[in-house]
Amino acid sequence: MTTTDTHAEHSLAEHAHGADCGHEAVEHGDHFDYVHDGHKHAAHADHYDEH
Repeated sequence: MTTTDTHAEHSLAEHAHGADCGHEAVEHGDHFDYVHDGHKHAAHADHYDEH
């Protein structure tokens, strides 16, 4: 069985998740996911992946 990350609906240019973005941060391995509209987003290249 494999899992696939899906691309979220917005890019890094539209919203930059970070310490002061207002979204909950959840540690996920070597990075943080940010909870946004019921999804966890993680930065990847020029977009976010949903985890």
